[in-house]
Amino acid sequence: MTSQIDIYETKFGQLILSHGPENDFVWSGQINEFPIYIFTKDRNLSNNTIEFVETIVSDIEGYIETSILFMKQTIIREREKYNIKENEYLIILDKNYCPVDQPEFIFYENSSEWSIRFAEGIFSICDPFGIAVTFKFKTPLGVDNLEDSEYID
Repeated sequence: MTSQIDIYETKFGQLILSHGPENDFVWSGQINEFPIYIFTKDRNLSNNTIEFVETIVSDIEGYIETSILFMKQTIIREREKYNIKENEYLIILDKNYCPVDQPEFIFYENSSEWSIRFAEGIFSICDPFGIAVTFKFKTPLGVDNLEDSEYID
């Protein structure tokens, strides 16, 4: 950690502290072109959280692939729950087509649950906030429809 509390050095690069929603804090950084966010209750990051994030981002491409496959399987299986239109459904049946883009990695202080939010996608439910896949440790748990979410100030 540097002398300034608002910058934290990790194996994957710098994290910069800013104020988050509801008196929380958010540490943000980037690995390759992918944004990473860690939400905390106070200004400090625990070693356990940093180690967990470093483990996940060491296989960042693998988790993106896993989340897209899981999302496609879930949406195909639960099409009505996600209000998937016929043209959207036909597109996701194509194994080579990626229906989402702009992944962001979101972590929470001392939590084994985290998510990949895809800021853009072909599904109508992706407007305006995208769609997310939640993980527990290394296992995908669910697909989150974010269309009814609210902007965070």
